Amino acid sequence: MNTFDPPKDPETLFDKKKLAELLGIDVEALEDLPSKPNEHRSLGIIGTAGHVDHGKSTLTQALTGKFPATYSEELIRGITIKLGYSHLDVMACLSNENNVELISNATSKCPNKANLKHIRCYSILDHPGHEILISTMLAGASIIDYGLVVIAANEPCPMPQTREHVMALQALGIKDIIVVQNKIELVSKEQALKNYKQIIDFFENETIYGTPPIIPVSAALGINVDLVLAAILQYFKPKSITSNKSPLMYIARSFDANLPGTDPDKLVGGALGGALMEGELKIGDEIEIRPGYIDERGKNIPLYSEVVSIRTDGGHSLNTATPHGLIGIATNLDPGLTKEDGLAGNVLGKPDNLPPVLKQIHVKEIYLFPKIVGARVEMKNYPLKKGEKVLINVGTNINLGLIEESNDDEAEILLARPISMPKGETVAISRLIEREYRLIGYGKLEY
Repeated sequence: MNTFDPPKDPETLFDKKKLAELLGIDVEALEDLPSKPNEHRSLGIIGTAGHVDHGKSTLTQALTGKFPATYSEELIRGITIKLGYSHLDVMACLSNENNVELISNATSKCPNKANLKHIRCYSILDHPGHEILISTMLAGASIIDYGLVVIAANEPCPMPQTREHVMALQALGIKDIIVVQNKIELVSKEQALKNYKQIIDFFENETIYGTPPIIPVSAALGINVDLVLAAILQYFKPKSITSNKSPLMYIARSFDANLPGTDPDKLVGGALGGALMEGELKIGDEIEIRPGYIDERGKNIPLYSEVVSIRTDGGHSLNTATPHGLIGIATNLDPGLTKEDGLAGNVLGKPDNLPPVLKQIHVKEIYLFPKIVGARVEMKNYPLKKGEKVLINVGTNINLGLIEESNDDEAEILLARPISMPKGETVAISRLIEREYRLIGYGKLEY
């Protein structure tokens, strides 16, 4: 978990050199790095988190050069609705005086003819911050390795979804986070420092994170984005990859890649997006998808196909997919099955080597928050009740459930649709509060 000694005064807070020293970079280690990587393989998945309109998508664009909100409704409403993918290349510009300037694929060019060195690749998963979309945030958070919590300096901290998203990161076991105090261009130094202290109080008093790294930023103006890159390098270390297990991929998105009017002879199979949780996948591998297609009677039909091609979130081709990176897989599936996220929430792997399909689950080690987080008005939480309807997130699967039995820290839950998820996966439980689902607790999946 992160350890960080935050600056306590405005002078240090807004002194880039002093703040950079706190974050730390090993200049000598950069000299032997290549200018371009052999392949753009992510070494960790970063998920954004935070209240609606605090600038998560704008920060993603400042880091990667790509604005993750691409759907017409997102652009019209100015909010993220679906999970957005972006690829981050962190690079360094080295001058003859050993001065270092960090840049990313948002820029890709060094000033003053400095030497460009490629350091590391990451995937960024941009989560929606709107209060009605907590289930989408939870689905995405199930496949991330690190959290980038964005908090606007021009609003009190914590706002409802700031608190709810941080609780979600805790529930899903995300240990390493960085806080970006965004929109500093909209406030005075005194207001920024007041908000900065509110952030510290929130994390120290209400979370398990203590005081995480906190970086004042203007994502819209590009101020201190290089310090965010420095913090990512320092605190989001590459994840180790083991490939001796059978592949297991959580599907977070699915697409029909064919444009309207495509000639039938040129149609391609459906595409699946998500993250490999373990093992590895190669082009040409035979795959199974569970639970697969759910018919009108609620019966599941597993799907079988072949890995036709693999691409990173940046569109780079890979021959082999490994964990800790967002990937897209082209298949031979009927694109009608994959359009509009039709297979989101499924798992993918080698045939006959996936978790069982379940319609009823047993959840153990349930922890319920003392209070409802994310609601506009603070209210006490209460135990699960037999007959209660809840919203269930397991991995990338979003499902409705009916509490059939509940006793202390265990519950039997009947699901609206079958799922296939490994035993021990975190089960996030949300309750309908004031006509919106709010995260109330979590447990572990048992069969």
